Amino acid sequence: MTEAEPPVRKALRAFARWTPAVLLIAATVWLYASGLATDISLDNIQAHEIRLRAEVAATPLLALAVFTILYAVATAAFVPVGLVLMLVGGFLFGPLVGTLATIVGSTAGAVMAYLAARFAAGDLIRDRLASGRLRKLVEGFERAPFRYLLTLRLVPLSPFGLVNVAAGCARAPFQAYLAATALGAVPYSLIYSYLGDGLGEAFLTSRTPTASILLTPDIAWPLTALAVVSLLTARLSRRDRTGAGKLA
Repeated sequence: MTEAEPPVRKALRAFARWTPAVLLIAATVWLYASGLATDISLDNIQAHEIRLRAEVAATPLLALAVFTILYAVATAAFVPVGLVLMLVGGFLFGPLVGTLATIVGSTAGAVMAYLAARFAAGDLIRDRLASGRLRKLVEGFERAPFRYLLTLRLVPLSPFGLVNVAAGCARAPFQAYLAATALGAVPYSLIYSYLGDGLGEAFLTSRTPTASILLTPDIAWPLTALAVVSLLTARLSRRDRTGAGKLA
């Protein structure tokens, strides 16, 4: 006969299971209640550029930490400001530091969402996930988790937040999830950080940049790299879908 689980231990297990999801909900509420979710935009960044640059110059490490945490929380809370924040990272911290901060922030946020979904999702949710519209996602996690996740991270306009939740609910291997998420963040973080740095230089030379800035090297090269990466990853995604179809 199996011994009944003590009430205290049962309560602690329930607390541990729901804590990530509760923290994620709280972070989402805070972002929208504080106005940050709607205030993060290139227009606002340009309008407060002088003050932001002064704060970064005065306390660079603190500013970098705040930016990285904000990026992580926004990513976990499904606030669609990732592209703007990647530009802001290069804009305020330079392309290399901005790239590192966005990689760390996006990966940390993705892990937060993954853990919240993994601990909160019960067997019923996982069964429905495996038999519903997200069945192909679950099958991809089971077939080749690292390759499949990396492809999803690299494909342009891939639903980043949905992938985080689906991977957690499907219990995709954590190490493969972490590695694919971090590696997949590199190309776009690097490109958009360089693009943000170029935009920052344009803002410094002209308060009202025109379309001609697209022809400057600081802007043109990142845009070209973005187009190349998008084409390559889209082709990789089509090849994977074709291969999966043949195996089915």
